[in-house]
Amino acid sequence: MKNRSHDEAMVKLFQANASYAAELLAEGVQDGSTDELSTLERQLSLAFAAIEVNSTSLIY
Repeated sequence: MKNRSHDEAMVKLFQANASYAAELLAEGVQDGSTDELSTLERQLSLAFAAIEVNSTSLIY
C-alpha cells in the first residue's frame, strides 16, 4: 500500500466527488472554524488547480 499525505488523499477525494467538496465547504463556512477552513481551502486549491492545469494542457 502506498503511503500518501492526508492532503493528497483529500485532493483525490474532492476530484472524484466535487459535490462532496462543495458540501464540506458549505458546512465549514457555516460552522466558521478558521483553522478548518484554511485546511479545506488549501486542499480544494490543490484539487481544482490540478484539474484546471490538466484541462488547459489538453486544449493546447
